Amino acid sequence: MAEFMVELLVEKLAEQFIQEAIFLHGVRDEVQSLEEEFKAMQCFLKDADAKQGDERVKNWVGDVRDAAYDAEDVIDTFLFKIATLKRRGLMGYITRYACIFNELIARHKVVSEILRINKKIDRISKRKSTYGIENIGQGAGTSSAGQSHQDWRLTSPNVPEPDFVGFEKELETLVARLTEGELRRCVVSVVGMGGLGKTTLTKKLYNADTVKKHFDTHAWICVSQEYSARDLLQVFVRRWRVVSDNTEERLNIAELRDKISEYLNDKRYLVVLDDIWKSEAWDALKDAFPDVNNGSRVVLTTRNEDVALYADPDPRNRPHKLRCLTIEESRDLFRRKTYGGCPQDLEKLIVENCHGLPLAIAVIGGLLSRKEEWEWENVRKSISGQIQGGISSILSLSYKDLSYDLKPCFLYLGNFPEDYEFHVQELIRLWAAEGFLKEREGLTLEEVGEDYLMQLVQRSMVQVARRSSSGRIKSCRIHDLLRDLSISEAKESKFLEVQFLKLQDDNGNATPAASRARRLAVHTSGNGQLDPRQPSRG
Repeated sequence: MAEFMVELLVEKLAEQFIQEAIFLHGVRDEVQSLEEEFKAMQCFLKDADAKQGDERVKNWVGDVRDAAYDAEDVIDTFLFKIATLKRRGLMGYITRYACIFNELIARHKVVSEILRINKKIDRISKRKSTYGIENIGQGAGTSSAGQSHQDWRLTSPNVPEPDFVGFEKELETLVARLTEGELRRCVVSVVGMGGLGKTTLTKKLYNADTVKKHFDTHAWICVSQEYSARDLLQVFVRRWRVVSDNTEERLNIAELRDKISEYLNDKRYLVVLDDIWKSEAWDALKDAFPDVNNGSRVVLTTRNEDVALYADPDPRNRPHKLRCLTIEESRDLFRRKTYGGCPQDLEKLIVENCHGLPLAIAVIGGLLSRKEEWEWENVRKSISGQIQGGISSILSLSYKDLSYDLKPCFLYLGNFPEDYEFHVQELIRLWAAEGFLKEREGLTLEEVGEDYLMQLVQRSMVQVARRSSSGRIKSCRIHDLLRDLSISEAKESKFLEVQFLKLQDDNGNATPAASRARRLAVHTSGNGQLDPRQPSRG
């Protein structure tokens, strides 16, 4: 990450700052010196990024990152002042002299700041010897940071659906529970820990031809830990076009529930409430789903069995508890992810330590699918020391293996609320605006962004949510465990911090707490709860 931030800074120095030649008398030399210092450090940072398990290296990289952030602040502030002075300089003869005077002040301040940062960089450079890490940069790390990109956009424009392994019998059982049995409105719950495949199984169930033909109408919604009942009900209203757009905004929660219930009253419907955490969420929504004894069904996915039992306490309708994959099923899924190209001893190590958790197998398989045969030994050494730490260590390993220019793209996903479905084109535009996309000959920035996203999808770090009729990806999601990893790593590197507006100032207004992160994402909705439909802005 630090290498990427330094590269962005060097580009800014070269493209923006030095080009302001008319304003840089007395500044240019110091800026060029700063640029040279950061360029010299780049060759160390790539190897240092792969060795951040060493606390000394981690501290040194943090020092470099902070210095780069300081320099970027100085540059942005100076460029803003110069742009302002240029505009004022056109206002008249007298104003122009004031403009020149202010320019001299701005130039003096920026020279002082750059001199300070240059001294800081010099101390950081010398500190490698103090930390005993002067040999970094002389060897190649195990990270894929230095690997060239394979253009997945061009070679695989239509990414296959997630591999469905081990739950074929569960799928048959659940199809029967939806299409047969009691006429009362039943709640069918799929229960299991995070990463076990609840959503994948339920999507397969939801899209099964037998299920689609059985129901008159259907809808799917993600609830998440923090939710707004009004926002969730509005999704149903819009999905079924229950009322006009103008009317919808004027309705309160009770009226929205009544409108949905009235619409569903003569229909056999299927509703999926994905990732529901609290019984209160069910209480807020249940009256919208009438029980008219026609075989309608509500499906819940949840980690909390108590929520499932609360939603439907009938002992004849027990929650479906999702199991872990067997060793054979785990091996099958792993081989699909790696195309059968992994050595057997390494495969055995990974399969046994993933403990039948599909997300862990898919993510580590996605990591290994991009490795060449000559890299297996390095991979084995890297994995052996970390994989036994469980799911969090496995997911962390997948992040560390990302190339340095993919890391900020992944970390940026923590900016979105939990279970948020982000549109591909919107995400790519945000990446481009942040400067994360690197120009490549023959490709537009949009195509580079598509390539970056395809690599994250191929690694199972991003999940496809919707596709166009031609099969191209329209929108994606990130699993909440991977989102937790993104937020944790982003906060550690001061890249991004996520906060929820629950504090209030003296006037009763919600205000975010102070943060030292480079970006601050504040998630809120009108009622003070996290709005799972709207992206935040950092």
